[in-house]
Amino acid sequence: MKKILCTLVLACVIMGSVFAQQQQKPATPAPAPAPAKPAAQSEADIKNSLALDLFQLFKGFIATDTDSKFSLFIISAAYEGLVAPHFSLGVDLDLYFAKFDKTDGSYFGLAAEGRYYPAANFDKFFLGTTLGFNVLSIDGKSKPKDGGFAGLTTSLKMGYKLVTSNKMYLEPSLAYVLSKSSMISGIVPTPMGWNGGLRLGFAL
Repeated sequence: MKKILCTLVLACVIMGSVFAQQQQKPATPAPAPAPAKPAAQSEADIKNSLALDLFQLFKGFIATDTDSKFSLFIISAAYEGLVAPHFSLGVDLDLYFAKFDKTDGSYFGLAAEGRYYPAANFDKFFLGTTLGFNVLSIDGKSKPKDGGFAGLTTSLKMGYKLVTSNKMYLEPSLAYVLSKSSMISGIVPTPMGWNGGLRLGFAL
């Protein structure tokens, strides 16, 4: 009986010391919350942009045919700035350089463009219109009898601007252009009728 009693007392002492150590052990601090990630750049913070039309650039590369001695290089660039919520104004610049055998051609177009964004500032679907001046020269001559022209140009445009978090955007669009056309077809393809575009833009 004494042995049993001693065993129980010893067990209680051991359990008590273990329990006391557990009570004195400091609690593990909870991990600190991870720092919040910075918010992505919103389209509302973008006020101005510069863009290059990749579709027009590729069209020039595709149209170039060294076998037939025809080359075409197209630069289509634009500036756009937000002037009010949902409204922007900009400038479009088009330069075409063509060469066919011994004939040189060039096209220059400069137009003001206004846009309306129904859904958000400088983002998503838009409707736009342009009004400007363009001139086509064949061997340095822009008179109609030489195949060139000079006059006004206008267009209606619709498209979609997809703004990314690093201030770049892609902009597919479709425009209907009204302008004079060249009497000499196949040398410089002037932008008439329906024209597609794909701009790569950089916010300023």
